[in-house]
Amino acid sequence: MTTGPGDRLAHIEQLLEAGDLAAVRAALRSVDKSDERFLVLEIRVGLLESSLSPDLAMQRLIALMRKNPDLRGAKAAYQLASSLAYQHRESSISHSHPPPPIREGGEGNE
Repeated sequence: MTTGPGDRLAHIEQLLEAGDLAAVRAALRSVDKSDERFLVLEIRVGLLESSLSPDLAMQRLIALMRKNPDLRGAKAAYQLASSLAYQHRESSISHSHPPPPIREGGEGNE
């Protein structure tokens, strides 16, 4: 019996909630990188490991949310990144410039 992307996603989220970042990293190596839900998990892990700066994480998340405003976990990851930036007293784009509104038709303010 094979597991689908939703099953793998739920399993990885459980590992992340349990704080097993090494297992999450190992599980993420075997998933389809085109699935944006897994990209959000990679960003969260990078934030938790401090291997990804909060500002870079927010930029990546904004790009993902522009494509899909309802992307699972993206808003929570953005809030985590914003909170970490604030805790470390880093300048944060979220404090001075909230994400731009999404235009009908999918594209942002290009």
